[in-house]
Amino acid sequence: MPGSHLMNVVYATSNPYKKQENAVFVQHCCLSDGMPVRDLFRFEFREVAIKEVLEVDLEAMVMAEVTKAYSEIKVPCIVEHAGLIFEGHDAYPGGLTKPMWYELKDRFIAETQSAGRRAMARAVVAYCDGKSVRTFVGETTGTIADAPHGATHQFYWDTVFMPDDPSSRTSGKTYAQIVEDPTLGWQYKMTELSQSTRAMLKFLEYLRQAGHSPLWGRNP
Repeated sequence: MPGSHLMNVVYATSNPYKKQENAVFVQHCCLSDGMPVRDLFRFEFREVAIKEVLEVDLEAMVMAEVTKAYSEIKVPCIVEHAGLIFEGHDAYPGGLTKPMWYELKDRFIAETQSAGRRAMARAVVAYCDGKSVRTFVGETTGTIADAPHGATHQFYWDTVFMPDDPSSRTSGKTYAQIVEDPTLGWQYKMTELSQSTRAMLKFLEYLRQAGHSPLWGRNP
C-alpha cells in the first residue's frame, strides 16, 4: 500500500490554522540530512476536547495538555502551542499570549506597551508516549509592530510579530503580511522562519533516531 512505510504521528488539535500550517510543513520542510518530512512521516489529526491550561510557562502548559490528550485517546500523541516572550522576561506572556490577545484585541500592543519591543516567538511540541512526556522547543526572534498588520490572516499575534530574517526578504513584515505576500507566502514562513517548524523538526529528528516506541505503530 502506498505510504505504508510512513511513521504515523497523532497530532491532538482542533485548530484549523494548525492543520493548514502542518500541510505546508509536511510538503515543503526537510530534516537535517535533507530528507523531506513527507517521505518519512504522516500526521493524523485527532480533535480532542481539552480545556487549555493557563500557564505563563509554555512547556508546563503543553506538558499538561498532552498528558490530558493521551488520557483521552490512549495513543501516543503530540500537542503544540506557541506564544510571545518579551525581551527582559524569561516566559511572559508565553502561554498567556493567546487569551491576552483575545481579550485585548486591537489594544494588545498599547496595553502591553510593546510597540517596537524585541520579542521571541517560542513554540513547544510536547510528546506523550504513555510512559513519559518530552518537549521540543523552537524559537524565532523578532520585533513587535506598532499596530496589527495583515488583514486577511487573523491568527492572533501573527499580525503583530515581525520575525528577524537573515535574508532581509521580509524586513518590516509581520507573519500575517508574509503569508499574504504572493512572493513569500506560507511556504517561506514555514521553511525559513517558523518557530513551530523548528520545534516540530526537533521532535521528528528525535522520533526518527529513537525508533518506534512499542506503543507507536506503522500504518497498516
